[in-house]
Formats: sequence, structure tokens, C-alpha cells
Amino acid sequence: MKKYNVIILAGGENEDWCNQYGYNRKAFLPINGEPMLGRVIKAYRRSQYVDKIVVVGSRELDQLAAMKYVHKRVPEGGSFLQNLLHGILYVKAALYKFAFRHNGYLISFCDAAYLNTEIIDKTIANLDRHNPGLVLHYVHKDTLAKAGFPVENRSYMPVAGGKYTGSNIYYVRYFRGLLRVLRDIVILRSYRKDPVKILEHIGCKDKNYNGIAEVLSRKLKTKCKIFVSPFAEMGVDVDKPIDYELAKIELDEARQTGRKQMEREMRNIYNELSRLGVRINTHDGRQTHRET
Repeated sequence: MKKYNVIILAGGENEDWCNQYGYNRKAFLPINGEPMLGRVIKAYRRSQYVDKIVVVGSRELDQLAAMKYVHKRVPEGGSFLQNLLHGILYVKAALYKFAFRHNGYLISFCDAAYLNTEIIDKTIANLDRHNPGLVLHYVHKDTLAKAGFPVENRSYMPVAGGKYTGSNIYYVRYFRGLLRVLRDIVILRSYRKDPVKILEHIGCKDKNYNGIAEVLSRKLKTKCKIFVSPFAEMGVDVDKPIDYELAKIELDEARQTGRKQMEREMRNIYNELSRLGVRINTHDGRQTHRET
């Protein structure tokens, strides 16, 4: 089984709002009694596809208990791009020994609080089937809505009549592809809240995702794939106070336990009805009961 090294970016961009909770880093914000970065680290650590975990961030992170599962903490830079390059350069030099052939770099973030190991495993397994050089994941607005996440006040990429938001798992096979477009990455990062400008900059305003992937493949000289994820959790991060308040509610262990208990009770009811000869059919969200 192919294994991947993961780079978790935990640098200090846009984190002043954390001060109102008594923390200066998103990574330390507690969710269900555990620092957010710790949740993310453990989710990746349990994945059967993950080899080593590298965290890019400040020395303060070393005090977190979950850092014992991290192969190396790499010092942060002054921006997202610098943090990304620090992580990739470390993995390339220390883990791949500058070898030409390797399994690439999985990129994730410390505020991907909703990720779990099942989502990570299924997402990485999909990489194996396509052998890409670059992978971008997006989540449809409807997927977020169906999962009960707020869909307003978010930035969406308008593609082929749909609206999509970015995700918290990316993949890059070869570092040299990024070097070719460093200037573009800086520009695109500045447009992250204006997806239409992103599409215009790369010349893909009227293209579908296959068309966008073809354009990126030519620019980067590598096979690019864009996947629309079925997992709403991949499109949700903790980037502002309202996100954090929602995460504390949604990820509360007692709430999850109660939900699972309710699901078990409903299954028991359905099984008992089935045993009594009552069939339950669902059409367009309406339940009808018919005795047999």
C-alpha cells in the first residue's frame, strides 16, 4: 500500500480573533477538551495511508500532547506561501533525500477540525486510482446544506452552473511544478475571497472542472485533477469566531453520542416493524407505511 507524508500548516495567518478566547493561535483552540491541531493530527495519524506527519508552525506548538505523533515541527514563515514552501522543502530534503521519484506531498490545515480518519482514507484512496501530479478538492454548496452547515457568507467558485467551496486536503506530486507558478500562487492567494477573479486569472472563467484541470495541466506541465468531494466536512474550516462556536457544538462528544444512540433506536424500530411485517418505503423524503 502506498503511503503519503502529510504537511499540516499551522502558521499564524488571520488569528487575532482567537485572543477573545484566551489563545493566540487557532491550533490551541479547544474543541471537546482537545486543542484543534491535536484533533487534526490524530485524524491523520490513524489513517492507513499516512506515513509521517510534518507540522509547520511556531515553537509554542511543541507543548501540545499530540505533537508526539509528529515526525517534525518545521518553523513557520511570514505567510501562507512561505509556510507551504518550508514544509515541502523539509519533506523533500529530509524524507525524500531529494529523490526524483516519491509519493508527493499531502497538504492540510490545523483548522480542518471536522476531518476524520474515514474521510481522509477515502480521499487518499481516490488519489491512488488516478496517479495525479496535482489534486484540488472542492465541495458543492448543496452538499454543505444537506449536511446542515451554514451556506451563507461563504466564498463559492461558480463553475458550470454550480457553486463550490474549497477544501482542506490538497495534493502535490512534484515541487518543481509549484516553482513554475510561485508568482501566480501569490496572486491567487490574494483573490481567495473572490473566486471569480481566480478563474479569470487562470483563463478559466467559462470552463467546467475538466476544462480547468486541462488548463492547469498545461501550465504546470503535470497531470492535474479536480475532484468534487461528497464529504461536506472537507469544505468547512474554523476561520472566524462563528465557525469556532459552531464547531464546538457540532463536534461535542455528548451530542455525537446522543445522535448515534438515536440512530440505533431508529434502526431497532425499523427492524421491529420489519419483523411484524410492516414495510417502510421512502419516496421523495415522504415515508409511507404499508402492511404486508
